[in-house]
Amino acid sequence: MDLLAPFSRKIIAPLWATWERSLYLRHYNCMLRTQFDSPKQIKVKQETLLKSIITHAYRTTQFWKERLETAGIHPDEVNQLADLSRLPLLTKNDLRAHGERMVSSAYNKAELHLKRTSGSTGVPVQVYVDDDAGQFKRGATLRADEWSGWRLGDRKAIIWGNPAGELRMHTWRGRLRNRLLERTVFLDCLDADETSFENFAILLRKLQPKLLFGHAHSLYLFARYLQSHGPEDIRPRGIISAAMVLHDWERQTIEDVFQCPVTNRYGCEEVSLIACECERHNGLHINSDGIAVEILRPDGTAANPGEPGMIIVTDLVNHAMPIIRYKIGDMGSLADHTCPCGRGLPLLNDIQGRVADYIVTPDGKYVSGISLTDHFNTKIPGVVQMQIIQEEIDRFVFRIVKDTEFGPASQKKIHGLVSEHFGEGVRYECEFVNRIPQEASGKYRFCISKVDKVFEHVQ
Repeated sequence: MDLLAPFSRKIIAPLWATWERSLYLRHYNCMLRTQFDSPKQIKVKQETLLKSIITHAYRTTQFWKERLETAGIHPDEVNQLADLSRLPLLTKNDLRAHGERMVSSAYNKAELHLKRTSGSTGVPVQVYVDDDAGQFKRGATLRADEWSGWRLGDRKAIIWGNPAGELRMHTWRGRLRNRLLERTVFLDCLDADETSFENFAILLRKLQPKLLFGHAHSLYLFARYLQSHGPEDIRPRGIISAAMVLHDWERQTIEDVFQCPVTNRYGCEEVSLIACECERHNGLHINSDGIAVEILRPDGTAANPGEPGMIIVTDLVNHAMPIIRYKIGDMGSLADHTCPCGRGLPLLNDIQGRVADYIVTPDGKYVSGISLTDHFNTKIPGVVQMQIIQEEIDRFVFRIVKDTEFGPASQKKIHGLVSEHFGEGVRYECEFVNRIPQEASGKYRFCISKVDKVFEHVQ
């Protein structure tokens, strides 16, 4: 029995938050109540926050004052979520080129929190976050994490690339914080092999953490290791997959091995948590307390529920550097149903990957990279992992990690799937590798298109 968990949750966490002058637990407790507000109540609060952030951005930043005036829009004209459609979209290039002009004059930049993400291009994007917004986002993330079944104070294990928490362990304060409050063990997935998996498994069998957290595919690889080497006796109360698309075949393997449902979570460094599954796993609840989400078609109009499109996010709480109508570069769709859990927070059906993960066929059709990798991984005998790369409109490279079952029948199936999904006459080659390379962050990409697409030019 873990006697420290309730003590950490009820005593240490509040005392530590008081010492740090952090309000994240206050935000968390408030959001535990408001998550069950009606959709109408949630929308009213969103529109109040939207009005505030638009007015603040106009009055205190050069960038947004110029952008609104150029668009012929006054802040007083933005009162409803529907009014967002009048504003131009914000791109990663805008953040890189004009980031300093987007920082509010109401803040001393030296006192703000700087968040950096390299993104898919390797060119850094920087966002400044004020402390109030940071603590609000921390509270929202804690609420979502607990939907998995884990609770604050319980032990957790993290599989991540260059885990930030592990870096804090180099100081006495970081080690003390981890021992008493965060209670986390780490596996750096950038340096993962059979030996590190074995050592991590031994540690988890000893500690039996209540939460297993990581990139979807890193969790999958660890689950596959346990399948092969056994015993499968690590039993967390919750599993959270984040930072990359969770495929159905990955979810199935992870849940089979750990005998625990996987909670799919979606966010990005620029705005933090965007959406997360609850215990019903019936879609991802949008973090509407601090985020507004739009789904747009290629022509920039709003997509219907169930219709995939570009995910556009407005941060309603970060006043230090307002992020309004931000084109993240991901695809998804809104749900047309409510969740039986009773929460009023709206739902995303799913996340369908990056725009760059969509394949455009020679006849102009768009095919989701998630659907492709699900089909190719599950229908081709002997494929352990596969990466689909569209080099040209009619030329593909398939990087394949194979096992002993791979043979002529596998090659025949590949040919059939290529014809079915991409059309007759499409060229392709198979490149057999020992492993699929990761990105610098530790994430995996299983479908990459180098072909220019309409979605990438939505303005």
